Amino acid sequence: MSHEKGKDKDAGNAGAMNRRSFMRAAGAGALAGFAANRAHASVYKSIFPASVMGANEKILTGHIGTGGMGRANLGFVLRRDDIQPIALCDCHPTNLERGAQMASHKFDDFSQHHDFRELLENDDIDAVVISTSDHWHCLCTLYAADAGKDIFCEKPLSTTIEEGNAMVDAVKRNNVVFQGGNMQRSGRHFQEAVQLIQDGHIGEVARVETWSHDNTTLEGIGMGDDDKSNYPVDWEFHQGWVEHRPFNTNRWIYNFRWFLEYSGGKITDWGAHLIDIGLWAMGEEKQPRRVSAQGGLYMMQDNRTTPDTLEVAWEFDDYLLTFSNRVWNPQLFEGTQSDHGIVFYGSRGLLRVDRSGYEVIPFPNNGGCEPKKASGGPLNEPHWQDFADCVRSRNTPICNVEVLNNTSRICHMGTCAYVAGARFASGAEMKDGELPDEAPASGGAMIEWDHETQKFIGSDSETVAKANQWAYREYKNGWSLKPPYRIA
Repeated sequence: MSHEKGKDKDAGNAGAMNRRSFMRAAGAGALAGFAANRAHASVYKSIFPASVMGANEKILTGHIGTGGMGRANLGFVLRRDDIQPIALCDCHPTNLERGAQMASHKFDDFSQHHDFRELLENDDIDAVVISTSDHWHCLCTLYAADAGKDIFCEKPLSTTIEEGNAMVDAVKRNNVVFQGGNMQRSGRHFQEAVQLIQDGHIGEVARVETWSHDNTTLEGIGMGDDDKSNYPVDWEFHQGWVEHRPFNTNRWIYNFRWFLEYSGGKITDWGAHLIDIGLWAMGEEKQPRRVSAQGGLYMMQDNRTTPDTLEVAWEFDDYLLTFSNRVWNPQLFEGTQSDHGIVFYGSRGLLRVDRSGYEVIPFPNNGGCEPKKASGGPLNEPHWQDFADCVRSRNTPICNVEVLNNTSRICHMGTCAYVAGARFASGAEMKDGELPDEAPASGGAMIEWDHETQKFIGSDSETVAKANQWAYREYKNGWSLKPPYRIA
């Protein structure tokens, strides 16, 4: 059966079917008695070389999550001739229908699923694209890796530090290709900026500043709609492993990121992009010794639980990294406005970079440096090209799982420090990694980090305990980080 709408099988597609038929037959002979339905893909990939996939053969994808970012990723795939979506999944029927409408403009042979586990049973899928809300990234990745599927997963990698470590283990154990959604790494001008820092162009760097500011009105996202009868989403399934809350539209599409159970607010949203470039340029082998966070819900008049004002600082042995967010005012001191940016302060100059480009400004007191400037360019197109190339070559993508875990973990450290010092208007306390029903009115603490144990440490035992509880909070509702991942 042809997967491509309006076209007969070409030589590449015929090769694909021959390869898959050959792999199934050979695998069955070599691994008699092996329960191959779900595990077959990882076995085949381990015993057959990557060259089995022809250079002209389409990569067949399954898409888990067809909301806003999911449809954006589906669009990137549909613009390519070497990748073909053959399965779509979303627990919200409207999103699933929208994704299907997009795919049907080019293809007419694809399946639709409510549960991502059903999608992963499709033996023909080579790679999955995970564009769910953040709190589903982990389980989708664990299942997909165990099914032998290569993975493109949106950032942040996880919602807890424990999840991230489990995801790294699963990807490495199953020897699958993993590309994270930090597409700035594939932008030429970001690569040039990183190289300038690493080459010492602006001298020794001891300060890296990142920020993401918004001009949201004080009404923000409002209070949401509590009437589920207007929305056909499977609310209980959508909430998954976190503590289940009553339905509210703000805890769902897009706005989930402003609720601490599912995400971390701006620090894991835009911060995951900005901090990532800072860590890359300064050396990812370097790890922070301590982190401090201050902020709160001071201005916004909606029902979010993430702070509307946040300052986080990570102390490394030889530099200080900071992230700043204001939801309600993007104005900068010099009278300009900027919604995001990264600045490296060096002994001979500074380098500012964002998606529009980069600029080097010399500092003459220490001899200065050569001024440089470059405009921004494509990000997503080269990022998807890198993923497609690595699926075929079995090389490591530019944003592999360990890279994305490092960035996500450091973002989560900031959230953990904020939650560990959380103060609630009613005087309620966080217990065993669970937040009270109300949002923290303010929060923040300074805590030390032990990279070897992946735990917070320090003399303030209560604060340290709260930070570790949030970093390793319990999976609920029958879900688990250990196989089989779901105990009904």
